[in-house]
This record gives sequence, structure tokens and C-alpha cells, in this order.
Amino acid sequence: MVEIDWKKIARSGVLWGFIGFAIGASVVWWPMLTGSTLFGALFQFILATIGFAFTLRSQVGWLAFGGIVLIGMSGLTGRDLSGKPFGHAFNCFTAFIIGWSLSRGLIYFLLDAAFFRGSVATLPFLLGAILIAGIVGQLTVTPISFRNDGWSPKNSARAISLTTVLVVALLLFLPNLTAVAGLQAYPPEKPSTGYGSGDSPYEVAEYSFSPEYPESMTAWWDDWALEQEWKVYVFVPVGVAEESVGVAVLLHGYQGEPLEFYYDSLLSLAGQGLVVIYPQYVSDMDLSSVADDFELNYTLGGSDHPQHQPRYTMALHGVDAAFDFIAGDASVRETLGEAEVDTDHLWIGGHSMGAGTTFYVMSELLGRGMGSESFVVDLEAPWIHATQPELMGNMSLIPDHALIQIVEYETELVVEKCIGRWQHARLWARDSATPLPAEQVLFLQVQNDYRGFPRLIASHYLPAAIIRESLADNSYYPRLEAQADYIASSAWDDEDGADAAKQWFMTEGEMTDLGEWSDGVAVKPIKIVESPLEIDDGALEACPTSPAIAGDTED
Repeated sequence: MVEIDWKKIARSGVLWGFIGFAIGASVVWWPMLTGSTLFGALFQFILATIGFAFTLRSQVGWLAFGGIVLIGMSGLTGRDLSGKPFGHAFNCFTAFIIGWSLSRGLIYFLLDAAFFRGSVATLPFLLGAILIAGIVGQLTVTPISFRNDGWSPKNSARAISLTTVLVVALLLFLPNLTAVAGLQAYPPEKPSTGYGSGDSPYEVAEYSFSPEYPESMTAWWDDWALEQEWKVYVFVPVGVAEESVGVAVLLHGYQGEPLEFYYDSLLSLAGQGLVVIYPQYVSDMDLSSVADDFELNYTLGGSDHPQHQPRYTMALHGVDAAFDFIAGDASVRETLGEAEVDTDHLWIGGHSMGAGTTFYVMSELLGRGMGSESFVVDLEAPWIHATQPELMGNMSLIPDHALIQIVEYETELVVEKCIGRWQHARLWARDSATPLPAEQVLFLQVQNDYRGFPRLIASHYLPAAIIRESLADNSYYPRLEAQADYIASSAWDDEDGADAAKQWFMTEGEMTDLGEWSDGVAVKPIKIVESPLEIDDGALEACPTSPAIAGDTED
């Protein structure tokens, strides 16, 4: 019978390396074991990573110094413990650290290819520093002998494995060293005055309530959705001295139900003097009732997926409930004072899935006569709209005075770029009715700028408050506030104010100028594209103008 040396196994660096790797990867496998999807597990890790990386940014300079000190301390500790009783413990500890940080580093590489796109420098630097420190500690506490009598298959395997890990560590560490050391130009701060400065004309009061939803909507909810307390949020400007206030409706993206994702956008809209409605509506649902032989068709920025019906009708139900809440809630009425909500002045917009939802909700609201005096539409990184006749919306209802912006982000990896370009064509043509003047329907491209650190990444998630940084501060929030100011000023019959706001966000100049890097070089500006369907930027050929597959990305 073979006797197992448990003490020797417990002191094995290989074992502790595997344990560290498994624990490091637990951010993915544990949520999946407890019922989450792979996407859900990674999405939650992304949120946590972004928050941690943003915190580390405040320690630029010190972080680089600390990383180098960590590596040196690990080497000195390993040298001092080599051949001593605690040397085995340090060997196991560094093996655990190598395994843990290696798994996190590999996860980072995957997420960087799909999401971060080089925007995060502090996290990979830190992971690289920890990996290098672990390797240095390993090599000093238990050196690899290069003498002929000390070379063995075991030593060879250890040398190869540590060299491989070192390569990974250097790929994480070196490309980000100058950025983390504070040696690169830094991007502009948010505007010091005017739109985007945070100096809004009004403070904002927040309200929320939970409507009752009919079975036609709840029948689609999965177990998770049935457990949620679905809410509608209403943001109201405080101290409006005018007789009326305009309205804004913001529609969230896929899995963007949590208020914090769009909280800054809601404050930006309401702070300019609009009553803002933010309805939560379902992203995922139970599709077991859909026939097995159902064939999904994508056509020119739209699809006929059954999920549109519960999503869109739930969003509209929330908007309708919000109007009833505003009219009947004593606290809201007290905040508004003498001002009345004037739906003739309407802003509506959405991000990603919310952009597709906008087509239906907008059509329903326009059909009731809303937006008849002033009307702004803002679609950010748009995903598909419905093609079912009862859900696709009627764009011929768009009034002649409408001002529309469709915004594409250069590092768009979530949705097909052609979707927004097709939607621009649809909105401009008003579903083959009389087209709007081209200067009233702008297609904007927000560009990346990697000149310094933090890098400016025009990603799909830039409009979400969770990753608010310089590019969002200068390309998104000022535009949003100018749009809101236009609607608010129009509701107050302030023609000069409305004119000034319109000029700001509908013409090249202040809107497209995104400031300068600290070395005086201008940040790449927002592009106004005249013919989006004809764009051929190398990564994407011109979008076909006949029915074509738009891709099956769910967002």
C-alpha cells in the first residue's frame, strides 16, 4: 500500500498555484454555479473592475512606485527566507499569488478584447506587478539551479512555467508603466462653465413608485423578473418659476434597469428644467411560449423578435403611469409649484436597447399630440427596433420641427454599427414621408483618442454613469444638457435661449470640440457624418440599403 505524504503535498507550490488560480477565477465560475449566466457573471465583474480601476487612478505615480517596491520586497523576503523553516510557507504563498493573479490577468485579457479596449491601465499594471513579485519571490526563496548537476526535468518544467508566466506579467506590466507613473499627457477636465460643468440651473427632486402591470406583460417575465420590484422614476426640477415645464423620457439599455446606470443622465436632463421619466422595463424574459420553428428576421436595423412586445409595452405602461403619478402626487405638485407639465415640449431618447424601444414609445406619444411645439430625439449606440407593424412605430408622425441625433461610438463591440446608420435613414425619411431637412437629423461619431492617460475610449457604454470619465464629460453630458435646455426654454417661450441651445448642439463648433490634452494637443473631435450609409472606415464597409442581416447581438 502506497503511503501518501500529505505534508509534502500541502507544501507543494504547484498545488497552491492551482488553488490560487481557482480562487482567482471564482468571479466567473461561482456566480454561474449559483444560477447566473456567463454574461451576467462577467458583467458584474466588469462593473467591479471599473470601480476599482477608477479608484486606482487617483494613485497614479504612487501606484507605479508601489508596484516596483512590491517586487523588490518580494525578492528580498525570498532571499532572506531561502533555506529557512518559513521558506516553504513563502514558496506556497507566492505560488498561490501567482495562480490567483494569473487567472485574473487572463480574464482581463479576454475582457479587454471584448470590452475595455485598452481603456484600463491601472488594473493590468497592478496584476502584472503582483505576478512579477510572485515570480521574483519564487526564484529567490527556491532558486533554480543552472549547474549541470542541478538541472532536472522538474527544474526544467518549473523554469518553463515561470518564464511563461513572466511573459504574461510583462505584457500586463510594461505597456502600462508610463501611464501609471504619470508620464503621459492627461485628458481635459469637464467643462468649467455651461453645459456639462455640473452647474445646472436647478436642483432636482427624485421620486419613484411601483406600478401594477397587466398579465399581458407579466406572463413573459422569468423567475428573476417576477422577484423584482419594478419601478418608475420621476426627476423634477426644484424652484421653476415659469408657468410650464417640458418633459423628457429616457429609456435604458439591456440590463440597464438599475437607476445608477443612468443617474447622471437623469440629473443632467432635469437640472436644465425638465420633468424626467425613467421607466424600468424587462431585459430578459421567459421565451418558452415562442414556437420552436420561429425564424427570427433582421432587416435594416430592425427585427421581429417576440421579446419586443413585452419590453416596449412595459416601457410605455411605465411612462403612462408616470404621467398619472405626476398629476396626482402631492409631493410632486408641491415641487412643481405653479408650473404645469407641458407635453407639447418633449425630449425622448434611449441607449442601446433603449434606442430601439424609443421608436415605439415615441410614436405612441407623438400620436397623442406630444412634442407638437418642440421635439428632440437622441439615440446613443442604438440597437434594433421592432419590425412588427404594431410595434415598429410610425415615423411619419415626427413633426417638421424635430431635432434628432444618432450617435455612434468608434469602439462599438456590442451592436452592429449599421443599425444606427439604418435608423438615421429611417428617421430622416420619416418612413418614406416627406424627409426632414438634413441639418435637423445629425449622425455623430465619437472617436477614440489614445494620446495620453486615462485613454479616451468611445465605447458602447460611454453614456452609462458607471464609467463616466473625460470623454463622457465632454462628448455626452454637455450635448444632453443642451438638448434639455432647448426643450425647457421652448416650454417657457424663451426663443433666445432655445435658439442658443439649438445652435450649440446642432452645429459644428462647441458641441464637436472636446477640449485639449494637458500638452496642448486637441482631443479628436466629434464627427458630423453627412451620409452614414456610405461610410467605409476599413473596419466596416458601407451598409447595404436593401434588406440585410443586421446581426443577432442582444443588447
